[in-house]
Amino acid sequence: MQIMVTGCAGFIGSDLCEYLLAKKHEVIGVDNFNDYYDPNVKEFNVSEYKNNQRFKLYRVDITDRVALWKVFDENNIEAVVHLAAWAGVTESIKRPKVYVDSNIAGTNNLAEFGIQNSLKNFIFASTSSVYGNNQVPYKEEMNTDYPLAPYPATKKAGEVLLYTYHVNFDLNVTIFRFFNPLGPRLRPDLALPKLVRAAEYGYNFTLYQGTDSARDYTCIDDMMDAIHAVLKKPFGYEVMNLGNSDPVKLQEILESVERVTGKRIKIVKGYRPGQMQITAADISKARKLVGYNPAVTLDQMVEKYFEWFIKQPEWYKKGEESWMK
Repeated sequence: MQIMVTGCAGFIGSDLCEYLLAKKHEVIGVDNFNDYYDPNVKEFNVSEYKNNQRFKLYRVDITDRVALWKVFDENNIEAVVHLAAWAGVTESIKRPKVYVDSNIAGTNNLAEFGIQNSLKNFIFASTSSVYGNNQVPYKEEMNTDYPLAPYPATKKAGEVLLYTYHVNFDLNVTIFRFFNPLGPRLRPDLALPKLVRAAEYGYNFTLYQGTDSARDYTCIDDMMDAIHAVLKKPFGYEVMNLGNSDPVKLQEILESVERVTGKRIKIVKGYRPGQMQITAADISKARKLVGYNPAVTLDQMVEKYFEWFIKQPEWYKKGEESWMK
């Protein structure tokens, strides 16, 4: 199967490309290598498989309709896994137009060109933050009309937009609402990489919102299996949570990193606007439809990430001060 993966140089995208190549699929990778975080990290993410004969890399922005059309025109794409997006709740409050342009207009371009090229399957990466201040655990049928920042608002808009493509053009669409995945190549601005670098190099770690904030951390491998199940057997239109149903406080993941590394972490307190206090997924629907069955503990996820991290080049491990902000 020939599969387009947008955001192929990001954390989830690069892991997915490697996963799909191992499954013997042809992968068409699309990424604009923007500077939301260090583009050198994104180059590093694709370095291990970019020369694979079954992989083609396009350095294309999904808002560039001419360049994006060329990608479809030059290939026989059967499925799109749309991961490309400007991410980050706090940053979206500062730069809402960038998020609207990429996350809404870019999604429309992919769906529109997909229809014109007889696309069979469209998988869209949404986010747990669409749930806003709903009560946990989050269920797919909850009202998601009240997100707390432009980033989740643009993801909700993408979900609704793709529904219209299903209704009007019979496009098979699956929406996965991701809950804090952990694994190799994790974005350097997220909590686990910051904690590991703080432990290894003595950086300060900013503990935002205090120790009561909790997130539903999830092993990336389980998410890859769920995506692959839908690639093999698409749905008409479905929305599914991919989480772990086990919210973990920041203090707990900090303590896990200290246990795994054997080192203490220096903490400073901080605050970021637009953040949700707690995320937790009801995953019964994903269990039923795609056999999703996460069973990896927090310590196992941290150990796996740390084992991968210590094997990487020094420039990547040490990072830069800006990565810790």
